[in-house]
Amino acid sequence: MAIQQLSTIDGLATAERGEALRSETVSFRDLINFLRRNAWLITLSTAIGLLLGVTYIIKTPSSYQAYARLVIDPEQSRILSQDAATGTVIIEAAEIASQVEIVKSEAIAESVIRELGLLNDPEIVDASSWYGALRHYLASAVDLVLNKQVVAETPQADEERMRRTMNGFLSRVSVRRVGQSYVLEIGYRSGDPDKAARTANALAEAYIRNGMDDRAAAAKQGALWLEGRLMDVGRKAREAALAAEEYRNQHDITAMANATTLDQQQLAELSSQMLAARAATSDASAKLTTLTRLIENNSTDSNLPELADNPQLMKLREEMRLAETRLAGLKERYTPGNPAITAATADIARIQSSLVKELRQVEALYRSNLETAKSREALAEQQFASANRQGADKNIARVELAEIESRASTYRQLYESILQQFVGAFQTQSFPLGKARVVTAATAPLTRVWPKPSVLLPFSMILGVSFGLLAAVSRHVLDRRTGSGERLQRELGLAPLGHVPIYRQAGARRDNAKNLPPTVLPLRAILDTPYSAFSEALRGVKHSLDSLMPADASVVIGITSVGSGEGKTTIATNLAQLYQNEEQSVLLVDADFVSARLSKLAYNAAPDFAIEPISSTLLGGPSDGNPVSRLPRMRRYPEKVVIDHDPEYGADEDAVPVPLLTVEQTRRSAIATYRYGHLSALKEALTKLRTQYKMIIVDMSGFEESADTRAICSHVDGIILVIGNSRKLTIERLSEALKSFGRSRIALLGVVSNRSRIGSGRHRTSTRGLIS
Repeated sequence: MAIQQLSTIDGLATAERGEALRSETVSFRDLINFLRRNAWLITLSTAIGLLLGVTYIIKTPSSYQAYARLVIDPEQSRILSQDAATGTVIIEAAEIASQVEIVKSEAIAESVIRELGLLNDPEIVDASSWYGALRHYLASAVDLVLNKQVVAETPQADEERMRRTMNGFLSRVSVRRVGQSYVLEIGYRSGDPDKAARTANALAEAYIRNGMDDRAAAAKQGALWLEGRLMDVGRKAREAALAAEEYRNQHDITAMANATTLDQQQLAELSSQMLAARAATSDASAKLTTLTRLIENNSTDSNLPELADNPQLMKLREEMRLAETRLAGLKERYTPGNPAITAATADIARIQSSLVKELRQVEALYRSNLETAKSREALAEQQFASANRQGADKNIARVELAEIESRASTYRQLYESILQQFVGAFQTQSFPLGKARVVTAATAPLTRVWPKPSVLLPFSMILGVSFGLLAAVSRHVLDRRTGSGERLQRELGLAPLGHVPIYRQAGARRDNAKNLPPTVLPLRAILDTPYSAFSEALRGVKHSLDSLMPADASVVIGITSVGSGEGKTTIATNLAQLYQNEEQSVLLVDADFVSARLSKLAYNAAPDFAIEPISSTLLGGPSDGNPVSRLPRMRRYPEKVVIDHDPEYGADEDAVPVPLLTVEQTRRSAIATYRYGHLSALKEALTKLRTQYKMIIVDMSGFEESADTRAICSHVDGIILVIGNSRKLTIERLSEALKSFGRSRIALLGVVSNRSRIGSGRHRTSTRGLIS
């Protein structure tokens, strides 16, 4: 038999269960079902959001914003932003940001407020923040408490009123840089478009005027400082120049046009002559050495210019070439020792001797040139040494003179630089130029900037949808009620057996059953309305239960609930009637020792509900006698109730009654000396009755408030949990209630959701006549 052990119902810890829930996948169908269930909430939230957006658009005054554009001229800022060394204009992002803050400064705002007369403008003064209004109300309340009377407000001081007006004014001003350019866009927001344009232009003009005034004031102050500095530096430059001239005259240092002394120029010329003489000597020595090496090696080939340009040598070399060519031809035709070959060889020797003689003459010329060069070199060195000795005593004087002249030159350059700045500052003071100019004047805007329906309506709709989804998700997450079998199976491992809808008394049956209590009618719903939604759902529960039962065996099924009023008695009675009307051997046991409702009905209205107590002889005891007098009786009907069955449902008037083991019969079979002997008596009775009935249905009390039920559950083959208040019963309460069984190995067959909202078609009728 497929059953769930109760000891494993709450086997997962809270953290593990949460992790298991997070690991579950969510399909697209789940999202669609979630949106369908919460469509009304999302639609209501969206409608509220749109309504709030429309209300805000209607109630909010229109705002217009005008823009004026001005450009910062970097050339006009050269005096303040020019690098003195390179002349490069330095205007970076930090300077542009500084100009943006200057436009939004209080000085500019105060100038515009006074110019346009905005000190008492109600648009600015009355638009105070909620914090300021709250502080004003609190101050008034404190004055009322302390002074016991309302003190009349004194007129605000001009400064305080200006500060308050300035705060409201600056909150409407916007300044930004256009891209990476030098253009600033100044905007002002107001309810009047003409006023917005007029104020934006006034801000631009005030900024330009403020810049011009600042430049003029800075130029005036700078000119005064530069004037004194110029006089001081000029005096020092003049004194340094006079000191240099006096020192030069004292030490007889003659200066040339290129600022060098005569001694230095003469020394430089002698040094050049000496170097030229040394170079000539080296050249003559190299030529002589080369020619000597050629003569020693008996070689006539050389690149020396004197040899290459000598016509005699060129003639001899040509003769040598022809003689060698003739000798080579003769050697080819004659044998060695031939007179012709001997004559040609002698001719070559003669020519070679002539070449050597000519080279010796050139060598003598080179040797003479070398001697001349050495003489010139010695003379130049002698003259340089003499000049150097003469100028040695003036070296220290020249160093001192160079330092004096450097100081005089520095003072002169500083004087010229200060003079140039003084002239520029004086010109700026006389004719100040603004470093910005207006390129686009502000005009009255044609459209408002706020509120914008094209922005607010989609935003309010999206906001409403977001809040609706958030509320739906919160409702889904925070709702811990046992409303669906999926949640019970997912979180507690309880398998659903079916959903039983709310019992609704059919219109055709109301007149016929008017003498019966409405709370009792559902107990025989299977007999009165066999094809209603209620009956069909119970039949589905029965089929689910049959699939868990063994084919040929006697089974004892207990039906219980968490608390009272869940409809477990109704489910038990109708299930028994279903088995009875399908020709199965069934026994209904009343194990509710607290209320004993079935037992009371059995003795008061059994013929009307097809229930009758079994004979005590089945339990091995004597005849029942008159057990009715021993029970607290239900209200007796004034006359016998006759059930008029509706032919539409095809019910049978002669329904076979369901046998019932009453509470009184169980107690009579118990040992009288034991207060709780009825539990063991019930166990023995179930053991005996198993052999006579195939299906035994035990109606028990709510196990949350009855220890008898928890004890009886161990005597049955399986139990069915009926949940009738799914909207009030939470998962946590059900889990804690199931924990009351401890570690008992109880077979929990599944859960029946009673009073469910599931139903469709013709079975949806009036909501009166609920199950008790």
